Amino acid sequence: MGTAFRIICLILAFHIVFEQSTINASRFKFTNFVCDSVDESWISVHKCRLKAIRRDKTTLSFNGTLRKTARNIRVHGQIFKRASGFKPWLYNITIDGCRFLQRPYNAPVILVYNLFKQISNLNFTCPYEGPVYVMGFHLSGEGVPVPLPSGEYLISIKWYIDKVLILSTGIYFSFEENLS
Repeated sequence: MGTAFRIICLILAFHIVFEQSTINASRFKFTNFVCDSVDESWISVHKCRLKAIRRDKTTLSFNGTLRKTARNIRVHGQIFKRASGFKPWLYNITIDGCRFLQRPYNAPVILVYNLFKQISNLNFTCPYEGPVYVMGFHLSGEGVPVPLPSGEYLISIKWYIDKVLILSTGIYFSFEENLS
């Protein structure tokens, strides 16, 4: 009776843990990644792609070379949500990239930067020149730093040097919350 009771308790414990983990489950999946080098004299894009690892896991990779020394970097980011086309949603932020790398100052950008910091070389202060990369970035549904309603999203990031647009990137993803 003692062994049977322990087995039943173990099965019950596994069932409770499994049920608890699926109650708050969510799914995040990259659907597209687009990079457009507007000024080839400033930046060469070598790699801009998504790679499917599994059905539920897609990684994002970017590799480029900044050909000239950049001292005045501006980054404009905007989030769009799909609803009869992509409509502006929640954030529209422009930051001084050089100032941000010296001392991060914008809370939403800090959250995103912390996600990329370990797998990129975006941790040098200005002047900036040479390789720029983000390799193998993956985000799970639980790793999304802010609560999002289910839907399809686009994060548009435009990179400016000396007030001239040099690179435009678009990160498309879908998010589903509270899967059962």
